Amino acid sequence: MEHREENWNLPADSIPPAMSATEYEVWQKFIQDRCGLYFTQTRQRYLRQRLWERMRLCAIKSYSEYYRYVVYNSRGGDEWAEILTLLLNNETSFFRHVPSFDALARYVLPELTKEKSRHGVTSMTMWSAGCAAGQEAYSLAMTFLEFLSSTPPIDEKGMSRTSWQLMVTGTDIDLPALDKARRAQYKASEVRYMPEAQRNRYVRVVSEDKGVPSNYKVVDTVRAVTQFGHLNLIDPAYWVSAQDVIFCQNVLLYFELESRLAVVQRLCQCLNPGGFLFLAPAEVVGLKLPGIQLVRQPDSLIYQRTSYRP
Repeated sequence: MEHREENWNLPADSIPPAMSATEYEVWQKFIQDRCGLYFTQTRQRYLRQRLWERMRLCAIKSYSEYYRYVVYNSRGGDEWAEILTLLLNNETSFFRHVPSFDALARYVLPELTKEKSRHGVTSMTMWSAGCAAGQEAYSLAMTFLEFLSSTPPIDEKGMSRTSWQLMVTGTDIDLPALDKARRAQYKASEVRYMPEAQRNRYVRVVSEDKGVPSNYKVVDTVRAVTQFGHLNLIDPAYWVSAQDVIFCQNVLLYFELESRLAVVQRLCQCLNPGGFLFLAPAEVVGLKLPGIQLVRQPDSLIYQRTSYRP
Protein backbone atom coordinates (compact mmCIF):
# COMPACT_ATOMS: atom_id res chain seq x y z
CA MET A 1 0.00 0.00 0.00
CA GLU A 2 1.33 3.44 -0.93
CA HIS A 3 2.70 5.53 1.94
CA ARG A 4 0.91 8.92 1.95
CA GLU A 5 2.20 10.87 4.92
CA GLU A 6 3.49 13.45 2.44
CA ASN A 7 -0.11 14.29 1.46
CA TRP A 8 -1.72 14.70 4.92
CA ASN A 9 -2.21 18.45 4.50
CA LEU A 10 -3.80 18.23 1.06
CA PRO A 11 -7.58 18.11 0.38
CA ALA A 12 -8.65 14.52 -0.24
CA ASP A 13 -9.66 15.10 -3.86
CA SER A 14 -6.28 16.66 -4.67
CA ILE A 15 -4.34 13.56 -3.65
CA PRO A 16 -3.38 11.66 -6.84
CA PRO A 17 -4.25 7.95 -6.94
CA ALA A 18 -1.51 5.35 -6.90
CA MET A 19 0.22 4.71 -10.21
CA SER A 20 1.17 1.16 -11.17
CA ALA A 21 4.62 0.36 -12.50
CA THR A 22 3.13 -0.30 -15.93
CA GLU A 23 1.22 3.00 -15.98
CA TYR A 24 4.36 4.85 -14.94
CA GLU A 25 6.43 3.24 -17.70
CA VAL A 26 3.76 3.98 -20.32
CA TRP A 27 3.50 7.65 -19.33
CA GLN A 28 7.26 8.00 -18.95
CA LYS A 29 7.88 6.73 -22.50
CA PHE A 30 4.96 8.67 -23.98
CA ILE A 31 6.17 12.00 -22.56
CA GLN A 32 9.79 11.36 -23.47
CA ASP A 33 8.86 10.46 -27.05
CA ARG A 34 6.65 13.53 -27.38
CA CYS A 35 8.87 16.23 -25.90
CA GLY A 36 12.09 14.74 -24.53
CA LEU A 37 11.31 15.16 -20.83
CA TYR A 38 12.42 12.13 -18.84
CA PHE A 39 10.72 11.49 -15.51
CA THR A 40 12.86 9.37 -13.24
CA GLN A 41 11.41 7.43 -10.29
CA THR A 42 12.39 10.28 -7.99
CA ARG A 43 10.07 12.60 -9.95
CA GLN A 44 7.15 10.18 -10.19
CA ARG A 45 5.23 12.02 -7.48
CA TYR A 46 5.49 15.29 -9.46
CA LEU A 47 4.30 13.49 -12.61
CA ARG A 48 1.32 11.94 -10.80
CA GLN A 49 0.29 15.28 -9.31
CA ARG A 50 0.39 17.08 -12.64
CA LEU A 51 -1.56 14.35 -14.47
CA TRP A 52 -4.12 14.20 -11.67
CA GLU A 53 -4.79 17.95 -12.00
CA ARG A 54 -6.01 17.33 -15.54
CA MET A 55 -7.68 13.98 -14.82
CA ARG A 56 -9.91 15.61 -12.19
CA LEU A 57 -11.07 18.22 -14.69
CA CYS A 58 -11.79 15.51 -17.27
CA ALA A 59 -13.57 13.29 -14.68
CA ILE A 60 -11.12 10.46 -15.37
CA LYS A 61 -10.01 8.32 -12.44
CA SER A 62 -7.23 6.10 -13.78
CA TYR A 63 -3.94 6.92 -15.50
CA SER A 64 -4.57 4.19 -18.08
CA GLU A 65 -7.93 5.65 -19.07
CA TYR A 66 -6.43 9.12 -19.23
CA TYR A 67 -3.61 7.85 -21.45
CA ARG A 68 -6.16 6.38 -23.87
CA TYR A 69 -8.05 9.67 -23.85
CA VAL A 70 -4.93 11.72 -24.69
CA VAL A 71 -3.72 9.32 -27.39
CA TYR A 72 -6.95 8.29 -29.10
CA ASN A 73 -9.65 10.88 -28.37
CA SER A 74 -10.33 13.56 -30.97
CA ARG A 75 -9.55 16.18 -28.32
CA GLY A 76 -6.38 14.44 -27.21
CA GLY A 77 -4.13 16.97 -28.96
CA ASP A 78 -5.63 19.83 -26.97
CA GLU A 79 -5.33 17.81 -23.77
CA TRP A 80 -1.66 17.06 -24.48
CA ALA A 81 -1.03 20.80 -24.77
CA GLU A 82 -2.60 21.28 -21.33
CA ILE A 83 -0.42 18.52 -19.85
CA LEU A 84 2.70 19.99 -21.41
CA THR A 85 2.04 23.40 -19.89
CA LEU A 86 1.79 21.79 -16.45
CA LEU A 87 4.89 19.63 -16.87
CA LEU A 88 7.26 22.25 -18.21
CA ASN A 89 9.28 24.39 -15.88
CA ASN A 90 8.85 27.79 -17.54
CA GLU A 91 10.20 29.82 -14.68
CA THR A 92 12.41 32.37 -16.35
CA SER A 93 13.35 36.03 -16.21
CA PHE A 94 15.06 38.75 -18.17
CA PHE A 95 18.85 38.29 -18.25
CA ARG A 96 18.38 35.17 -16.14
CA HIS A 97 21.96 33.88 -16.18
CA VAL A 98 23.94 37.09 -15.72
CA PRO A 99 27.41 35.60 -16.47
CA SER A 100 26.21 34.37 -19.88
CA PHE A 101 24.85 37.77 -20.85
CA ASP A 102 28.01 39.42 -19.57
CA ALA A 103 30.08 37.08 -21.75
CA LEU A 104 27.79 37.80 -24.70
CA ALA A 105 28.24 41.56 -24.36
CA ARG A 106 31.93 41.64 -23.41
CA TYR A 107 33.39 38.86 -25.56
CA VAL A 108 31.05 37.23 -28.08
CA LEU A 109 29.47 40.27 -29.72
CA PRO A 110 32.78 42.14 -30.13
CA GLU A 111 34.31 39.00 -31.69
CA LEU A 112 31.38 38.37 -34.03
CA THR A 113 30.91 41.95 -35.19
CA LYS A 114 34.63 42.41 -35.77
CA GLU A 115 34.90 39.23 -37.84
CA LYS A 116 31.70 39.91 -39.76
CA SER A 117 32.74 43.48 -40.52
CA ARG A 118 36.02 42.17 -41.89
CA HIS A 119 33.99 40.18 -44.43
CA GLY A 120 31.54 43.01 -45.13
CA VAL A 121 28.65 41.22 -43.36
CA THR A 122 26.23 43.30 -41.26
CA SER A 123 23.59 40.77 -40.25
CA MET A 124 23.30 39.02 -36.90
CA THR A 125 21.05 36.09 -36.03
CA MET A 126 20.30 34.81 -32.53
CA TRP A 127 18.11 31.99 -31.31
CA SER A 128 16.59 31.41 -27.90
CA ALA A 129 15.86 27.67 -28.00
CA GLY A 130 13.32 27.11 -25.24
CA CYS A 131 12.31 30.75 -24.86
CA ALA A 132 9.30 30.11 -22.57
CA ALA A 133 7.42 33.43 -22.28
CA GLY A 134 9.99 35.33 -24.32
CA GLN A 135 12.17 37.01 -21.69
CA GLU A 136 15.38 35.36 -22.90
CA ALA A 137 14.76 36.24 -26.56
CA TYR A 138 14.02 39.85 -25.69
CA SER A 139 17.11 39.92 -23.45
CA LEU A 140 19.24 38.83 -26.42
CA ALA A 141 17.81 41.61 -28.57
CA MET A 142 18.33 44.19 -25.81
CA THR A 143 21.92 43.08 -25.31
CA PHE A 144 22.74 43.51 -28.98
CA LEU A 145 21.02 46.90 -29.22
CA GLU A 146 22.83 48.02 -26.07
CA PHE A 147 26.12 46.81 -27.53
CA LEU A 148 25.55 48.76 -30.75
CA SER A 149 24.73 51.94 -28.84
CA SER A 150 28.14 51.76 -27.14
CA THR A 151 30.15 51.31 -30.36
CA PRO A 152 31.53 54.11 -32.55
CA PRO A 153 29.04 55.39 -35.17
CA ILE A 154 31.51 54.35 -37.90
CA ASP A 155 34.00 51.51 -37.43
CA GLU A 156 37.50 51.24 -38.89
CA LYS A 157 36.07 49.59 -42.01
CA GLY A 158 33.78 52.55 -42.60
CA MET A 159 30.68 50.55 -41.63
CA SER A 160 27.91 52.35 -39.75
CA ARG A 161 26.45 50.78 -36.62
CA THR A 162 23.00 51.62 -38.02
CA SER A 163 23.63 49.25 -40.93
CA TRP A 164 23.44 46.15 -38.71
CA GLN A 165 20.40 43.95 -39.18
CA LEU A 166 19.37 41.76 -36.24
CA MET A 167 16.86 38.94 -36.01
CA VAL A 168 16.25 37.08 -32.75
CA THR A 169 14.16 33.93 -32.96
CA GLY A 170 12.49 32.49 -29.89
CA THR A 171 11.07 28.97 -30.02
CA ASP A 172 9.31 26.78 -27.50
CA ILE A 173 7.06 23.74 -27.33
CA ASP A 174 4.61 25.48 -24.97
CA LEU A 175 1.94 27.30 -27.01
CA PRO A 176 0.46 29.41 -24.16
CA ALA A 177 3.97 30.58 -23.25
CA LEU A 178 4.56 31.60 -26.87
CA ASP A 179 1.32 33.58 -26.87
CA LYS A 180 2.58 35.53 -23.87
CA ALA A 181 5.95 36.05 -25.58
CA ARG A 182 4.24 37.59 -28.60
CA ARG A 183 2.16 39.90 -26.40
CA ALA A 184 5.43 41.08 -24.79
CA GLN A 185 3.61 42.22 -21.66
CA TYR A 186 4.96 41.38 -18.21
CA LYS A 187 4.03 42.00 -14.61
CA ALA A 188 6.09 44.35 -12.49
CA SER A 189 7.52 41.36 -10.60
CA GLU A 190 8.80 39.92 -13.89
CA VAL A 191 10.88 42.99 -14.77
CA ARG A 192 11.96 43.77 -11.20
CA TYR A 193 15.47 42.38 -11.58
CA MET A 194 16.21 43.77 -15.02
CA PRO A 195 19.29 46.02 -15.02
CA GLU A 196 18.01 49.55 -14.47
CA ALA A 197 19.48 50.90 -17.72
CA GLN A 198 17.75 48.23 -19.81
CA ARG A 199 14.48 48.54 -17.92
CA ASN A 200 14.38 52.31 -18.47
CA ARG A 201 15.21 51.97 -22.15
CA TYR A 202 13.43 48.83 -23.35
CA VAL A 203 10.17 48.42 -21.40
CA ARG A 204 7.31 50.85 -20.81
CA VAL A 205 4.61 50.99 -18.13
CA VAL A 206 1.20 50.08 -19.60
CA SER A 207 -0.89 49.93 -16.41
CA GLU A 208 -0.73 50.96 -12.78
CA ASP A 209 -2.32 49.84 -9.53
CA LYS A 210 -2.93 52.75 -7.14
CA GLY A 211 -0.21 54.75 -8.81
CA VAL A 212 2.32 51.90 -8.78
CA PRO A 213 3.38 50.32 -12.12
CA SER A 214 1.81 46.86 -12.41
CA ASN A 215 2.40 45.87 -16.04
CA TYR A 216 5.13 46.64 -18.56
CA LYS A 217 5.45 46.07 -22.29
CA VAL A 218 8.60 45.58 -24.35
CA VAL A 219 9.17 48.55 -26.67
CA ASP A 220 8.58 48.31 -30.41
CA THR A 221 12.28 48.68 -31.33
CA VAL A 222 12.99 45.39 -29.54
CA ARG A 223 9.85 43.61 -30.74
CA ALA A 224 10.62 44.58 -34.33
CA VAL A 225 13.76 42.42 -34.33
CA THR A 226 12.23 39.47 -32.48
CA GLN A 227 10.04 36.63 -33.75
CA PHE A 228 8.56 33.52 -32.11
CA GLY A 229 7.62 30.06 -33.30
CA HIS A 230 6.57 26.63 -32.08
CA LEU A 231 9.36 24.04 -32.15
CA ASN A 232 10.05 20.70 -30.48
CA LEU A 233 13.80 20.29 -29.96
CA ILE A 234 13.67 16.49 -30.11
CA ASP A 235 11.95 16.50 -33.51
CA PRO A 236 14.69 15.44 -35.96
CA ALA A 237 12.92 17.21 -38.81
CA TYR A 238 13.28 20.76 -37.50
CA TRP A 239 15.73 23.23 -38.89
CA VAL A 240 16.47 26.80 -37.85
CA SER A 241 18.47 28.77 -40.38
CA ALA A 242 22.13 29.37 -39.55
CA GLN A 243 22.56 31.24 -36.28
CA ASP A 244 25.40 33.33 -34.91
CA VAL A 245 24.33 32.92 -31.27
CA ILE A 246 22.17 30.20 -29.71
CA PHE A 247 21.02 30.21 -26.09
CA CYS A 248 19.68 26.89 -24.81
CA GLN A 249 19.74 27.15 -21.04
CA ASN A 250 17.76 25.22 -18.43
CA VAL A 251 15.98 23.35 -21.21
CA LEU A 252 17.89 20.06 -21.24
CA LEU A 253 18.00 19.50 -17.49
CA TYR A 254 15.34 16.77 -17.50
CA PHE A 255 16.38 15.10 -20.76
CA GLU A 256 18.16 11.77 -20.70
CA LEU A 257 21.86 12.06 -21.52
CA GLU A 258 21.43 10.50 -24.98
CA SER A 259 18.62 12.91 -25.90
CA ARG A 260 20.55 15.81 -24.42
CA LEU A 261 23.61 15.13 -26.55
CA ALA A 262 21.49 14.64 -29.68
CA VAL A 263 19.84 18.03 -29.18
CA VAL A 264 23.18 19.76 -28.54
CA GLN A 265 24.68 18.19 -31.65
CA ARG A 266 21.75 19.46 -33.70
CA LEU A 267 22.10 22.93 -32.19
CA CYS A 268 25.78 22.97 -33.17
CA GLN A 269 24.77 22.14 -36.74
CA CYS A 270 22.47 25.19 -36.71
CA LEU A 271 25.40 27.48 -35.90
CA ASN A 272 27.16 29.54 -38.50
CA PRO A 273 30.89 28.81 -38.59
CA GLY A 274 32.29 31.07 -35.89
CA GLY A 275 28.95 31.08 -34.03
CA PHE A 276 28.50 30.53 -30.30
CA LEU A 277 26.28 28.13 -28.33
CA PHE A 278 25.40 29.03 -24.73
CA LEU A 279 24.32 26.16 -22.48
CA ALA A 280 23.48 26.12 -18.79
CA PRO A 281 26.50 25.12 -16.70
CA ALA A 282 26.40 21.39 -15.77
CA GLU A 283 23.69 20.51 -18.32
CA VAL A 284 26.32 19.18 -20.72
CA VAL A 285 29.80 18.34 -19.50
CA GLY A 286 32.82 17.51 -21.63
CA LEU A 287 31.15 17.96 -25.01
CA LYS A 288 33.41 16.72 -27.80
CA LEU A 289 32.23 17.26 -31.37
CA PRO A 290 34.27 17.87 -34.53
CA GLY A 291 34.66 21.58 -35.21
CA ILE A 292 33.30 22.57 -31.78
CA GLN A 293 35.53 24.09 -29.11
CA LEU A 294 34.96 25.22 -25.54
CA VAL A 295 35.16 28.97 -24.93
CA ARG A 296 36.42 29.79 -21.48
CA GLN A 297 34.45 32.60 -19.88
CA PRO A 298 33.70 33.08 -16.15
CA ASP A 299 30.80 30.98 -14.81
CA SER A 300 29.51 30.23 -18.31
CA LEU A 301 29.32 27.21 -20.59
CA ILE A 302 29.94 28.35 -24.16
CA TYR A 303 30.96 26.44 -27.28
CA GLN A 304 32.03 27.87 -30.61
CA ARG A 305 31.78 26.38 -34.06
CA THR A 306 35.30 26.99 -35.34
CA SER A 307 36.31 28.71 -38.59
CA TYR A 308 34.33 31.66 -39.88
CA ARG A 309 32.80 31.70 -43.34
CA PRO A 310 30.26 34.38 -44.38
